[in-house]
Amino acid sequence: MTQRSSLSLWSPLPQGPPAPCTRYRHACSSHKGDVYLLGGRERMVLRDFWKYSVVRNDWTKLDCSSEWAPEELEGHTMVSHQGILYVFGGLIDSAYTDWKMPLWLFDIEKEEWRYSEGQIQPSQPAPVNRKGHSAVVFGSAMYIYGGYIDIRGPSQEFWKYEFDTGVWSLLSGVQAEQGPGPRHGHRGGGSSAQHVPVRGPEWPPRAEGPVEVVPDQPHLELHQNTFRTL
Repeated sequence: MTQRSSLSLWSPLPQGPPAPCTRYRHACSSHKGDVYLLGGRERMVLRDFWKYSVVRNDWTKLDCSSEWAPEELEGHTMVSHQGILYVFGGLIDSAYTDWKMPLWLFDIEKEEWRYSEGQIQPSQPAPVNRKGHSAVVFGSAMYIYGGYIDIRGPSQEFWKYEFDTGVWSLLSGVQAEQGPGPRHGHRGGGSSAQHVPVRGPEWPPRAEGPVEVVPDQPHLELHQNTFRTL
């Protein structure tokens, strides 16, 4: 075994109560020395919110019952930017939700959910609720690709959310033939090289079972707003 491979092994972390239950389709994000975990599904969709301290190796359950907190979510995303967690999508039944914009903000320092104007009176075009999309942060914006939209199915929409202004914009220049195509259950990642890789299934089945992974690796060149496949 080489030195490099020996440094890349998983090791179990013993967990004592309190701690979150086993789940899937949840969302995680990190900020400084903490990891945040929200929602997901066990036997049913969950509405709990946890903070894990890497240094202390312990969990703290956070409040998720306030007026501005999200309801039960699965297949959502959560990203961190300048002390705020941004949660998008994952509503169970968007046709009957009280939220017009599936976006929630959590102030990490104050440990409280914040009001977002887009939740009540969206004045600009914005993405509808979806599950299984990807979300990455680059610069002062969040980029969301694809996802499964109720009734419509897998999406290839690509949206940009400006943190400073709260304005959404559909990146129409990177849709259709240029992009990776409709998909959900994939993953995206950002880097300092001004490109966002999108990897994962293009047409996975909704039911449990084997998923065929598409072996493409499309990257979005942010400075040119174009996709290319590696």
